Amino acid sequence: MYRIAIVDDDGVQRRALRDMLEELVPDGVECSIGLYGDLDELEGGPVDIAFVDILLRDGANGIEEVLEHFSDTPKVQVIYVTGYVEYCSAVYDTSHIGFLVKPVKRQELSDAFHRALERLHAVREQPFAVRFKTTTYAMHPSQVMYVESKLRLAYFHCINAYTVRTYMKLSDIVDRLPARFHHCHSSYLVNLDFVKAITKTDFILSDDTHVPISHRRWSEANDAFWRHLESNAD
Repeated sequence: MYRIAIVDDDGVQRRALRDMLEELVPDGVECSIGLYGDLDELEGGPVDIAFVDILLRDGANGIEEVLEHFSDTPKVQVIYVTGYVEYCSAVYDTSHIGFLVKPVKRQELSDAFHRALERLHAVREQPFAVRFKTTTYAMHPSQVMYVESKLRLAYFHCINAYTVRTYMKLSDIVDRLPARFHHCHSSYLVNLDFVKAITKTDFILSDDTHVPISHRRWSEANDAFWRHLESNAD
């Protein structure tokens, strides 16, 4: 799941950009799009992609606010949006993925959005550190078959029957993993690369492990399974 924030003090502009973005989300990619009048309204966890208007309420400078707000989250993909091309030079002194001029053209939005998704995919494929007691492990997403949450611990079940445990919430873990990891149950994430079959209650993995699918998530899980097969066939 990628979290997208559209930050613009003009409600009409926010909604228009959201409507275009919803049509551009690729099959198999889950996105949550939030609308905000300014960056101070952001809440609910880290943002993956931020579309930020350069001129916000009361003349606030969106560039300066981005630098301040995302100083601790350098992996966020920032795309500036403005009706004032004179800000172009100021934008290119900052780290960003795109610069869109209003009225935003669909193709330019598509190009910037897909560049951001490609960079996020590359970031999430990289190994990350997990810690348990005095040991730190390098977790490689490509080697994780599924993740299980149990009694405040998360268990990374990897290839070759290798398991790593850590104190993490699934909601935090899913934000660090590639889109092929599907949240099929309140206590499970599954790597669709290792799924060989789906039933009404489980994913069956390549080593015959059964990963449960909750009843309310089954329809989404089934759709994700078929999208993943189709994308690999392409």
